[in-house]
Amino acid sequence: MRVRFFALCTFVLFWYVIVFSRIVELPYPHKVFLVFFCLLFHPEPVLGKTLIEHAIASIFRVLIASFIAFVIAIPLGVAMGWFERLNLFASTIVEVLRPIPPLAWIPLAYILFSKLSNPTQTAQFFIVFIGAFFPCLISVVDAARNTPSELIEMARAFNANNRKILSSIVLPHSLQGIVTGVRIGLGVGWMSIIAAEMLATSGAGLGYFIMVMYEVGGRIAEIISGMTLIGIIGYVMNLLLLKIERVVMPWR
Repeated sequence: MRVRFFALCTFVLFWYVIVFSRIVELPYPHKVFLVFFCLLFHPEPVLGKTLIEHAIASIFRVLIASFIAFVIAIPLGVAMGWFERLNLFASTIVEVLRPIPPLAWIPLAYILFSKLSNPTQTAQFFIVFIGAFFPCLISVVDAARNTPSELIEMARAFNANNRKILSSIVLPHSLQGIVTGVRIGLGVGWMSIIAAEMLATSGAGLGYFIMVMYEVGGRIAEIISGMTLIGIIGYVMNLLLLKIERVVMPWR
């Protein structure tokens, strides 16, 4: 705890040094903190929403799209790790699409879903889905493929069929990969939604808030406030997932 507090103090001190040295034009940390806490509970005049309302909108999009991504990626990853032919077939497509950053999908997504009733939100869900899906899938596939062969051979010696081996050996062994994939996928999904919100009028969202604050006159304190909340939420998400990991896999 002391180390974390010391790290935070060092960061704030470094911020003051930058402001005093005039390397870049930044507001003082204490002024940004005042703006940040004010925006948390009082609506910003231009958009008429608090930072908390913007955060809720972004979190909602990330959780829905990431959940869909994980529901597909986890069983597909286990199946690809177990069935060699499926892995050869699917990995060809995956390895072509996986290197494409989620941000590169943004223009195409807004075009593809432009005729739907709510194209902006659908496109943002899709971008988060892309960001969360591939890290989770790759992590699960690797974990499933690395199931110790001696365990599988021992199960076959006791006349266990493929379904029994998959459910009793491969799936439990893939648990670590599943948890790691969810952590990484959720983090990438969180970064993706912020970028997606910056490029479209969504009415609410932290990315949208930051972009509007830039467009109405470069309000640096408000921009940093939005960035601060993005970092805090990402940190809390990771912490919660680490706690879940300790509960699910206490041996780690």
